[in-house]
This record gives sequence, structure tokens and C-alpha cells, in this order.
Amino acid sequence: MLDQICEEFGGRVAPVQWNANSSYPRLYNQEAWDKWHLYPPPMSGGYYYPWLWTDGKSSYYDYNNWRDSIVRHMAEPSEVQLTHAGTTYDPLTRSGEVRVECFNNSSSPITAAVQIVITEDSIFYPTSTGDTWHNHVCRDYVPTIYGTPVTIPAGGYDTAFQAFTIDTSWVEARCKLVVWLQNMTVQPDSTMPCYQGVQSFLLDFTAVEEPKTPSPSRPAVSVSPNPCRTGCEFTLSGAVHGARITVYAPDGRLVSKAEGAGNRVTWSRAGLARGIYLYRVNAGTATAEGKLVVTD
Repeated sequence: MLDQICEEFGGRVAPVQWNANSSYPRLYNQEAWDKWHLYPPPMSGGYYYPWLWTDGKSSYYDYNNWRDSIVRHMAEPSEVQLTHAGTTYDPLTRSGEVRVECFNNSSSPITAAVQIVITEDSIFYPTSTGDTWHNHVCRDYVPTIYGTPVTIPAGGYDTAFQAFTIDTSWVEARCKLVVWLQNMTVQPDSTMPCYQGVQSFLLDFTAVEEPKTPSPSRPAVSVSPNPCRTGCEFTLSGAVHGARITVYAPDGRLVSKAEGAGNRVTWSRAGLARGIYLYRVNAGTATAEGKLVVTD
């Protein structure tokens, strides 16, 4: 059922499958079991499976209710945006670093933990329930089930980063990084609310990032204000005769452009939604990149 829901809402659901039965060693993960038991017992003081937690809230065991529960949570607006900001992976060493920027567009600071999980798809392992293929299987919590604490100011952002390593028994082409921001304090209604999540294939992060130090081919760029509400001004170092600004969404879509005749370029938000964007500056043969935060 979970696979069907993920396929129906491609890219909008970031699942992690906990396998609580230790008699299935290829699927069982002690960290997953421990994470499961951070939540209060959901039914008559006990833990039962299958069971669904959606955004940190209990959604019962009945498969038939899972889709409606997930759809309801997808319709809830979030004041938080998560963006990979320099995450890398090296297939030669089977190691990397997760760097996630958390943007808070609310009027209050948020104290929570960035949860990072490595999952694996397409595992063939027949079980007594009749299931043979298993997806979204939890392989590792990075660094632990308690996540990486962050405090995000109102209208600002904080960055979480953690190193990780892929076990040699995992097929890296089938592995994903699943990241979400979660309040780790159990609330009076027995929930541990999640603010937002994102998932990506591990091999999406194998590109080598260019150096960011200023040079004749990479001028220093200042952006003010950043975060911005209606727009901002880009100022380039050195003698620059004309520059072009291109702004991209986190998924790589070009969303805005601006040009100027000197070393300053004024950029207008022009109706873009709040969030974190990526910019590129081109001035002759020189280029520079960075992040731009848009608030309401």
C-alpha cells in the first residue's frame, strides 16, 4: 500500500519503512526499532505493526486509511523549507556529507532536530507475510535517531551537516537520503510533529562542487538585503561592466533574471513564493553562485 501511495504522489511523500521483526535480518534495523519506540504506545499501551506515522502523528494500522491520512497532511501548509546546500557523496569511498539548510518563514523561532535517514529500495527478501520486494527500508540514522539539533530564527535559517558512510552490502544506486525536521519533544497529544521533509537519490550528490573563493573568474558578490522581501541588490567586486543575474528554484528551474550595466544589479522578487533560491552571476567570463532567501 505504501508503495502505491508513493507512486501516486511521486516526489511528495518521503517514506521510511521500519522493520520491527528481528527474525528478518536483511530488513531489521535496531535504530528503526528504537526510533519507533520513541513514540508513545499507540494502541492499548502496546506497539503493533503494520502501523503508520504521518508527519510524526499516529495514523493507525488499517491500510485503507493510510492514503487519506497522507493526503490530509500534504494539504497542511508548512512554514519550513529544507534545501540541500552542499551535500556530497563519493562512490569511491562510499562516504559523504549531508548539508541541509532549514528556512523558517514563521514569526517564531523553531527549535527542532534534523533527521537524516539512509533508505534502500528493491530488496528481494521473501517473508511469511507474502511480501517479496521491499522499498524505503531504513538502513541508517545519521548520526542517531535523535537527529541534529537546530534553532532556526523567525524569518531566518540554520544549517545542519553530518558525515555518513554507506555499508558495502547496500546497493548505492537504490539508496536515498531522506531528511526531515522534527520536534523531538512528545506533545500532549502524543505526537512528535514534523515540519517538512525532502528525499533524494544518493547518487544525485556525486558532482564535485567548484571552489567558492573569489578570483578573477569568480568575483566576490554581496547581496543586500538577504533574506529579502521585495527584492535586493547584487554588488560585484572589481571593475565590472555589466552583469546578469539568473535565479533558480532548488530543483534547477530557472525562475527569474535581471541585468545591470555596472557592478550593481537590482533584482525584483516579482511574485516568487517564499523560500530558498540559488543564484548565478555572470559578468563577462566571470561567474559566481550563492543562495538567496525570500520571505514574506
